[in-house]
Amino acid sequence: MQENRSIICELARRRCSGVDGELTPAVLSRFRIELLEEMLGDPLPGELSYQNFAAAERLWGGDINRLQALRLLHDEMKAGNVRPAPSSGGINTHVHTSASFSAFRSPGEAAWQAFMNGVTVFGINDHYTIAGCKEFSEACKLLEIKALFSIEALALDEVAQTSGRRFNDPNNPGRIYLSGKGVVRELTPGSREEALLDGMQRALERRHRLMVEKVSSLLSKVDSDIRLDFDDVLLLTPAGNVTERHIAQAVESAASRRYGAGADSTAFLASLIGVDAAEVPAAGAKRQSFIRDRLLKSGRPAFVPESSDAFISLDDMVALFRGYGAIPTYPVLGNPGTEGESDLRALFEEMKSRCVFAVEVIPNRNDRERLREIVSAAAAAAMPVFNGTEHNTKDVQPLLDKFALDPEFKEIFTRGAAVLLAHQHLSRERGVGYLDINGRPSVNGDPAKTMAHFEEVGRGLIA
Repeated sequence: MQENRSIICELARRRCSGVDGELTPAVLSRFRIELLEEMLGDPLPGELSYQNFAAAERLWGGDINRLQALRLLHDEMKAGNVRPAPSSGGINTHVHTSASFSAFRSPGEAAWQAFMNGVTVFGINDHYTIAGCKEFSEACKLLEIKALFSIEALALDEVAQTSGRRFNDPNNPGRIYLSGKGVVRELTPGSREEALLDGMQRALERRHRLMVEKVSSLLSKVDSDIRLDFDDVLLLTPAGNVTERHIAQAVESAASRRYGAGADSTAFLASLIGVDAAEVPAAGAKRQSFIRDRLLKSGRPAFVPESSDAFISLDDMVALFRGYGAIPTYPVLGNPGTEGESDLRALFEEMKSRCVFAVEVIPNRNDRERLREIVSAAAAAAMPVFNGTEHNTKDVQPLLDKFALDPEFKEIFTRGAAVLLAHQHLSRERGVGYLDINGRPSVNGDPAKTMAHFEEVGRGLIA
């Protein structure tokens, strides 16, 4: 590691070469810290995005990886050169990382930001993958953050689809987002659960390839020198888990490469989408969301409907998450309301009948009154409540939202985090998680007793 420190110092000196004034130790330290934080986004060998990174021939590419950079940052903190916010007891069990789509360029960077913001218990929750969990685990261990591991995917209730009943996907009747909270193992190779996940992933990739073909055709009609290939989109991901958001990001990048980041790029996108240039947001997250909405969503020119293979039933999704040893969890949309969420107590009882025994909220999507309704209905159903912020966008947002430390809700979220920590711990140490082999609460099949027991164990883990 001493050799790596020398490289960092040399890079800091080079970066400071144009700085006015003396290169004092304090100035060098500040630039060294900035450089290390930049390295938290460097791709690793084996990740698809490493192709572009390696081609750039950045000096530190083969010398310092993300976790090494994180260790050096931690050393800077211990030396008093980095000052994180005091621990607030804040909880966040649901953010996305670069393994799906996120403002965080790596799981390690997500952990570092949580550390800097005083988050005590932190969890990742990527779509259709747990690829980020290993790095996240190592990063949180180094930073002494209590780590939680989860996954999220979209199921389909065909009866609800036929009747037009909506749940937590407000634009698509019958579709139900579900999280598997507290992943404790990989899927068994060759298992039915592995086949279910593989089938969804393959169907989604086929759809996204078709969308990229449509987008490329649209681009070339406006400018014959611009093309977009699926490989271009893959390079924006670590492991090929492409989403619509990656396609929108690739469109913005293609426009910027061709026209720069100024008015010409804006004019090109305006012509592509068919709007006045004044309607196109500035570069970044808002522009990418605008592209996605105007090109890729239902009714737009590059939209491709999902095939039936992209969805499995709610019961199969529950089985898939149980294959990970996780707790199947219903994420409440909150606002706007839907038919399926109009009566939360009835909904939660329905979920329990289908072996979904926990609730998740993104509090910032709700007002105080609606959040009260959610936690009250969950308490009546003896279901723990997990909270998070998502970060499924390039927008930079707080990791602790306006309700995370609110006295009315903080204790509820701490209880949920304690349950999850205990579930992960007891599953690994004793082979007994929150749910038994039949998917029922593991303490005599009683949801209230199970939640109380796991909360008690988890409180000790948080302390």
